[in-house]
Amino acid sequence: MPFLQTAKHLEVHPIATYAALNLWNWTPLGVDADLTQPDNMVALLTATGTDDESWFFIISNAMEARAGPLIEMMLGAIEAVKRDDVPTIFHALKCLKKCLESIGDLLDRMDDRCNPQKFYHTIRPFLAGSMNMAAAGLPNGVFYDEGNGQGSWRKYRGGSAGQSSLLQFFDAVLSVNHARSDGFHAEMRGYMPGPHARFLEDVEDIANIRAYVDSHHDDVLLLTAFNEAVAALSGFRDKHIALVTRYIIIPSRQGKPQNLVKRRDIASASTKLAAEKPKTQELVGTGGTTLIPFLRTSRDETSETKVVC
Repeated sequence: MPFLQTAKHLEVHPIATYAALNLWNWTPLGVDADLTQPDNMVALLTATGTDDESWFFIISNAMEARAGPLIEMMLGAIEAVKRDDVPTIFHALKCLKKCLESIGDLLDRMDDRCNPQKFYHTIRPFLAGSMNMAAAGLPNGVFYDEGNGQGSWRKYRGGSAGQSSLLQFFDAVLSVNHARSDGFHAEMRGYMPGPHARFLEDVEDIANIRAYVDSHHDDVLLLTAFNEAVAALSGFRDKHIALVTRYIIIPSRQGKPQNLVKRRDIASASTKLAAEKPKTQELVGTGGTTLIPFLRTSRDETSETKVVC
């Protein structure tokens, strides 16, 4: 009951979310630590007590810290459209491209301290939600006791990078249309802190950069800057696909290492079921979507945002 009340206060679903696992779950390793570097932070709480799990979370936190300043800059670019201030728009787009490439480099560092086999077999099960978990013993999801003899069965998606409001912000300012993603991106906003979700809706309402660029085809430099920013966001999603391949697809087709502790619980059952039929059953992410097809669709929708003369 306190858990439900806390979730209601924070305006998030009562499940382990990206906000809970990442945004609110870290501490610096020094007074003046550079938070754009993952080596300078550590997760406060983990399910496994391993450095691998902490590193998995902290990589995303460093990405948030590194790209966070782009929020103000891109909002400035939206305002600049109203003034026909092309230099400001151009500068913001160039910075966005550079920053997206930079956080992509951080994603490449996941291998530094997070072992793919340990992630797949030991860490990932704890990130799974209660949606699409019938085969693991949760046909109705999880029962939430609401007090006074009241309660309900609920199904929630597990923790997912799709719940990062920062990445959805970049989609919003570039006017990426995720119409073919079955509403997943919009659904993820229910797992974000309430103010974040409302902010994204406001940004979508005022996003005007793509339309402005589309009406100024004669400005080759501006057109190129916008398309390069879109390509950088698409490239980041390519890196995410490569990461999923290394940390989920490949380990699912390999046997479980002998040195990993065997468990008998719902969490381990979900991973065991996914591993048993990797070729005949689409692997599902902790967010509850079919992995590679969904990620490729999101990547393609991003690429299609480019302005074509």
